[in-house]
Amino acid sequence: MAEKKKPIAEQVMEIAAPIAQEMGYTMWDVFFGREGQNMILRLTIDSPNGIGIQDCEKVSRAVDPLLDDIPSLSSAYSFEVSSPGLGRKIHTDYQYSTYLGKDVIVHLIRGDETGTRDYEGTLDSFNDEEIVIKTESGLVTLQRNAVSYTKADDDKDLFSRKDK
Repeated sequence: MAEKKKPIAEQVMEIAAPIAQEMGYTMWDVFFGREGQNMILRLTIDSPNGIGIQDCEKVSRAVDPLLDDIPSLSSAYSFEVSSPGLGRKIHTDYQYSTYLGKDVIVHLIRGDETGTRDYEGTLDSFNDEEIVIKTESGLVTLQRNAVSYTKADDDKDLFSRKDK
């Protein structure tokens, strides 16, 4: 039986994460896919001190030459390195663990038994099957396979308008 080939994003993660770590960054995510008519390979890096354009350039220059070692990445694509920014998507266990105790928004694929699709609160805990958030009305347990996305709710103060 032939060994199943790893997805390109996973192969890139295996190459890029140790390099980013040596440089003092965390690899937040790797995306390889179509955006419009173009194929995009996007590395998203993070750091406790934030990410600037110089950080992205440094990682790009270090990783770019190594991408030639991935045979299945031979088609034309655009290569980007960016920061996760505000409202970052959270989907891996590492990302969830980073956001424990912080504000998140969880959007369900379909409304739950009450018809609710969006929950806002503090990420209380998670495991392979569930996400638990603390909302104004108490703890809410959501099935991970029912979640469309979870994102950081770290930009709400920037966009709220005060009535005059």
